[in-house]
Amino acid sequence: MRVVSIGDLVTDYYYKGKTLLGVCGGMTSHNIIANLAHKKIPTLVIGVCGNDSAGKIAIKSLQDLKVETKVEIKDNIKTRCFHVSFIEKDNKINFTSKKSCPICNKKHWYENSEIDVQNTLNLIDKKDILVFDNLNEKNIEIINNVPNIKMLDLGYQNDLENLSNKEIKQILSKFTMINLNQRVEDYLFKRFKTTNILNIAKDLNLLIVTKGKSGADFIYNNNLISKKLKTISKEIDPTGAGDAFFGTFIYEFIKNDYQIDNNYIKSSFEKAVHLTNKVVQNIGSRGHLNKLYKIKKLPNICTCEKFIYEPRKQITRCSLNVNNLKSRVLNAIKSPAYNQLKNIDFSKLNSILFVGTGGSFPAGVFASRVINNLYGTNTLSILPRDILFRNNSKVDKVFLFSYSGTTNDLLEGVKSFDNNDKIIITKGQKTKVSEKTSISKQNIISYRTVNNKAKERGFLAFEGTLSPASLFLKLYFDIKKLNNADKFILDSLNYWNNYFDEYFKINKKFLKKILTKGNILNIFTGDYTITASKYLESTLVESGIFHILIHEKKNFSHGRFINYENLSTKTNLYLKTKNTTKYEESLLEYLKDGNNIIIESKYEGILGEYDLLVAMQYLIYNIGKLINIDLSKPKYTENALKVYFYKGHL
Repeated sequence: MRVVSIGDLVTDYYYKGKTLLGVCGGMTSHNIIANLAHKKIPTLVIGVCGNDSAGKIAIKSLQDLKVETKVEIKDNIKTRCFHVSFIEKDNKINFTSKKSCPICNKKHWYENSEIDVQNTLNLIDKKDILVFDNLNEKNIEIINNVPNIKMLDLGYQNDLENLSNKEIKQILSKFTMINLNQRVEDYLFKRFKTTNILNIAKDLNLLIVTKGKSGADFIYNNNLISKKLKTISKEIDPTGAGDAFFGTFIYEFIKNDYQIDNNYIKSSFEKAVHLTNKVVQNIGSRGHLNKLYKIKKLPNICTCEKFIYEPRKQITRCSLNVNNLKSRVLNAIKSPAYNQLKNIDFSKLNSILFVGTGGSFPAGVFASRVINNLYGTNTLSILPRDILFRNNSKVDKVFLFSYSGTTNDLLEGVKSFDNNDKIIITKGQKTKVSEKTSISKQNIISYRTVNNKAKERGFLAFEGTLSPASLFLKLYFDIKKLNNADKFILDSLNYWNNYFDEYFKINKKFLKKILTKGNILNIFTGDYTITASKYLESTLVESGIFHILIHEKKNFSHGRFINYENLSTKTNLYLKTKNTTKYEESLLEYLKDGNNIIIESKYEGILGEYDLLVAMQYLIYNIGKLINIDLSKPKYTENALKVYFYKGHL
């Protein structure tokens, strides 16, 4: 089964005023296909375009989303082009859509479809679901000659004007699902001299009438079901919202085994609204799937005639975050957050919980070890849900490590604590975090500064781990009266950056052999390597690249070697600080026949613990480069994201 869109290709140009922002493929049915391809549905576009720059981009924009294309490229036509201009006025964004270029006023558009009907029919399989966005003569011929499931998204009434009322009803009856906007509905009311859509939609399977911010009407089983929008996102660009909306209904129809019922309508509407709220926050009808293509203007010729496309250098999120890590961490420890942390009298606290999830959890682990080392305080690093199953009556303070400051799991886990006993360490804005959590700004330690506003993006935490850990390292330096924490942090960052850059170059062949996707990695930890191992486990597991087995170095000798010898690929990441115990010498001797990556800090104790945490940032980064995967951008399934974004009781 494939979902197939049929129609002449279109390239959309997007402008702010008269400044070209970029281009991308367009056309309603092809946009629907793009949304379905993003959800891993097999798709095909059958179309026609000109042998020009616009045609090449129209095809590329589909193929980049893994859409199969069967496009006839013709020398005698120019690819259809659409021009969308955005103008800001009175703090509002208004947009206009035209077929003529706002720069040179030329129009590249032809009215009659260039599709070859017979060729199209030959490309269609009987199990394909067909998507149309107009009812021109050629499309009607195709519709009348195939028994396939057919979908229609009709945004303009032009083609209906050539049909009689009887013909309109006949052609609409051939579709399993039809999506109209209010403009087409109003036209049909005039044609059929009625104000009741049921008089027109009688016996149709499912008719959807979208009404913008008002919601949508559904005509199913000769009943009218109206759905209202509960929340409306700030709208930047509405183009493509309707395409994504209808695409969701097609996707859910396939998932629902091609069945339509009231539950399907309710569920699909909620999911469609959720998606369109994302769509309208991006420029371009496919902006939520793929950014606009930046193009280069040629001398003395308008971009609507011809242009050059130069692919942008791909910078992974992982690379971007690691490249900014040094400045972000140094900004964090120079922020007011440090003085706020230093003013806490830890000597008067007998029991403290340090709570985090994901990449923030290792920061909590490090902080708990620092405070225990400095004050002998009973500290415990813990996951939110574990708090619910212990007696917390003797706990004096709870430190919550959250990059955003509003992580649902953390707030749910500490609901039973008084807000005065909660301290949030975050990159979030104090005022916003306080408003959302009801925790006073005095108890929110934010390392956000004027020069350090930007947030890292992706599922892996680099700054979100290292910045809060660095605040506690600086506290350790101050209390121990050691010299210059800033220099120590900078030296550690520079050392491991250079170390792994060189290590991965020298050992590239060996590392490519052992660091293969799906491999089992044994991580050996203990003593002052706990924080680094927690971070390494979290990031590699979240990336979905390797299977991870954590071994405490001494506990390994109590039988875990049986697993290692019989089930493991003997690929080992061994973390150690400066000193090597006699037991560790024995363990390393045992492991010497394996594929070992030994990562050793020059320091011991808390300094070694922090130093190895820094090392992990660059290890992760270089692993991603080696296997050519952006570890910060895993492809989670829709079902997985439901669990990931769960909000509620734990």
